[in-house]
Amino acid sequence: MKLKSFALCAIAAAMAGCTIDTDTSTDNNQNTLGSIALTGTAKDGDTLTVSVEDPDGISGSVSYYWYADGAVIEGANSNTLTLTEDHIGKEITAQAMYTDEGGTNESHISDPTTAVAAVPFDGTVTISGEAVIGNTLTANVADDNGIDDTTVISYEWFAGSNSIDGEVTSELTLTEEHFGEVITVQATYQDIRGFDESPTSAPTAAVTRENTEGTVDITGTPTVGNTLTAEITDADGVPTSVSYQWFAGDQAISGETSANYVVEDTYLGETISVQVIYTDENGFDEDNTSAPTVAVTDKLVDAAGTVTIMGTAPYLVDAPLTAELSDDNGVTEANVSYTWSADGQVIAGETSKTFTPTNHAGAIISVSVNYTDDDGFTATVTDELASVVYTTIVNDVNELNTTLSNGLFNGQVVGLNTNVYADLDAITIDKSATLRALEGESPTITGDLCIHVTSETDGAKIQGITFANIDTKAGSTCATEESAIIYSEGANFVFSHNTMGGDQSDLNTSDPQWVMLKGSAALVERNTFTDRDHATAGSIIKMSSSSSDHVIQYNLFKGTDANPNYSNSSLHLFNVGSTTGTDAANNANFTIRYNRVEGVVTGRRMMRVQTSNAQIYGNTIIDTNGGISLEDGGFNNVSDNIIIRTTNIADTDDRPAGILATPFGHTISNNYIAGIRSSNKEAGGIVFTANPLSQADGGVPNSGNQAVLDSAGDFTLTVTNNTILNSVQPIVFSTEIGSKAPVGDCDELTAALAPELFAISWNFFKINFDANLIANGLNENSATQGLAFDSEDISSDHAFEYDCDLVDRGNSSFTNNFGFTDSYYHGDAKAAWDTNEVLETNANGNGAFDTDGAIDQNPADNGKEVPELVTANNGLVETDANGAQAAAGAKGLYYINESDVGAGSTWTMSNN
Repeated sequence: MKLKSFALCAIAAAMAGCTIDTDTSTDNNQNTLGSIALTGTAKDGDTLTVSVEDPDGISGSVSYYWYADGAVIEGANSNTLTLTEDHIGKEITAQAMYTDEGGTNESHISDPTTAVAAVPFDGTVTISGEAVIGNTLTANVADDNGIDDTTVISYEWFAGSNSIDGEVTSELTLTEEHFGEVITVQATYQDIRGFDESPTSAPTAAVTRENTEGTVDITGTPTVGNTLTAEITDADGVPTSVSYQWFAGDQAISGETSANYVVEDTYLGETISVQVIYTDENGFDEDNTSAPTVAVTDKLVDAAGTVTIMGTAPYLVDAPLTAELSDDNGVTEANVSYTWSADGQVIAGETSKTFTPTNHAGAIISVSVNYTDDDGFTATVTDELASVVYTTIVNDVNELNTTLSNGLFNGQVVGLNTNVYADLDAITIDKSATLRALEGESPTITGDLCIHVTSETDGAKIQGITFANIDTKAGSTCATEESAIIYSEGANFVFSHNTMGGDQSDLNTSDPQWVMLKGSAALVERNTFTDRDHATAGSIIKMSSSSSDHVIQYNLFKGTDANPNYSNSSLHLFNVGSTTGTDAANNANFTIRYNRVEGVVTGRRMMRVQTSNAQIYGNTIIDTNGGISLEDGGFNNVSDNIIIRTTNIADTDDRPAGILATPFGHTISNNYIAGIRSSNKEAGGIVFTANPLSQADGGVPNSGNQAVLDSAGDFTLTVTNNTILNSVQPIVFSTEIGSKAPVGDCDELTAALAPELFAISWNFFKINFDANLIANGLNENSATQGLAFDSEDISSDHAFEYDCDLVDRGNSSFTNNFGFTDSYYHGDAKAAWDTNEVLETNANGNGAFDTDGAIDQNPADNGKEVPELVTANNGLVETDANGAQAAAGAKGLYYINESDVGAGSTWTMSNN
């Protein structure tokens, strides 16, 4: 405490420009020290007061300073401090400085308060919506302490004093069971300040009814001699006593006041309708008239028939379905044939009116009916269920745990009803079973979790479930094997239309993988992943290098800047492959396409690629901290991606980039990269890096990259038709070398120091660099052009950052490229730019990459080449198709919007 006080004194002395006498001898000093007292309660919203006393007297002014956990509170310089949210959890101290009447400068520090407490404001819950049968009531929770977006709130609804079974979401649809009752709801949750809350709403008015208007339809055909029948439908109930009146045109037919009417030839050419008057069983008066028939004829009329599959949703494998056929011409069952199908495939032998879908869990059932009606007309009618068939329905965590502990079987489909399923037992899926949300339901799994799909499993599925505030279940297979939450080792695993949102603040492991894929041919599509705010390492999706053929598509990845761990290079969005070993040289055939990524906090490697022959294309990536890093393995394709950074870097650890590549046959084409601001030597629009080639002991490649080197193949890097806008370092030939190399930078390498590393870095990168566009100074729209760029203020505005002579000039090509930047190149290896072999300005169709070409410096006024750019329909910048620079840059890209992808989405990328 004394050391802390001394530090605070020193801070205050510096601020005040005064001197504090620390001489403690008393031989010639008659000073008597003063004292300081701090009063008040350390609670948000309360006011603390400091007072000082000195036996020697204080007649001058007193300077006050306040501190929260030792840090100066700016602007707090009076003898009082009103505590705010910013102070919660911190200890407060006060300092007073003055000169007493004896002329001695004194400074005193109070003892710290306890940590400032939050005020436990009571949460509230209110009900919106009218208390009428058929309406939906909504519970609305408010809390001055705050409710996090990922907070799981449990709801319990009451009719009178009785809990309404199964109603555990924020909404309640009122039914006849609730008539006459008052409705209340209780919400249970923990607010942001850690207070447990369980408020109950005020009651609604007693639930009433509103009339559901009935309808009347006519069955039968209006042919002379046929009988027409009035059929009434009324949700409020149809009484036995009904008044009928039949009409021909708009004239009442005298005497026709029963439910049936035999068509008379008197009314040939007229339409027939019927009026019904009654009081329904809920007491509402009804007066309804049918739609008119077609005109009466003396010839047979072919009325359209319909078929409806009758059954109770959710549909179960052991519950019969019945095809109910309706045709006003009449139908005799002997003249009807039925064909049942599952997911559009005919089910052999199922030709009866009734069908039980015993072996068809997970399928959509349909029926086709062929028949000849009683008037001799033939027809085919069809119907299809709106949802799949389930094996089992579970309603709460106990039922789910019991179902899973009893063992799954192939083809089983477990439907989850709306509820909060918290802290489940570890789940093992060892059969081709499916866990999915019931249609229209919102089951939420929260807490510590492990779902393990075993290696012998083929075709397991998880669909439509929300995962909130999740963590790897300690001690589970998921945790001990891969620090995973969803861990699949099986084949053809499907993870679709799920929402994973929020991780716990106190994680069991610091590097969780939200989804870990081994095995083969997993499909992860149309999921929403949000708010990974606490992990320090690990990936949202990780794919083992020993696995193959996984597809990641149409997902939404969204985050905030709440996770501070962008300095950790092992915090990834994707780990595409997961080894530096020889498996990285295998052609894993992973595909990552048509995903949107926005604001996800990652390290310098947003996507770490450690495999061969991966296809990464068509993704839209906005405001991430790292780039797509091709590190281990070869022959990967990164094409047609949009990568835009609209915000500035937070500090030097924030290293946004486009694409980083080693010289192993990769293709980088038609990508659109904008707003990359970091000046780190491994951060830029497109970065050519030798760093991954020096990671093993002795500064040589790890075994994966060595295996690529040992294989046959063309290692040419194809870098074509990319657009790089508003980036400090559009193209970087990086100096960075791994810590195991004998030197710190690539440009310090010599053949004598590190012959192997020198041979595969210096003059080794064979590059086909064709038709790329580089431009700085487009500032009309940061959403599509990246963070605004002022070439006059940004000194390191170079088209090429070339600090290591990586290019194999004799075998590389540099053609049809255009650049509009402040300067052409920067770096130590300038000889590469001064030769006439490959990289010469204005040769082979290249544009003018020289000084003062940046767009915001008016290149035309400087006698430079003028960019011929247009804004395409997608909002992105392209070269004019009719201009001199038409060959260069990315074109034809689709900018994926948030609504296009994620859980519940249906958009599909067009082949065009």
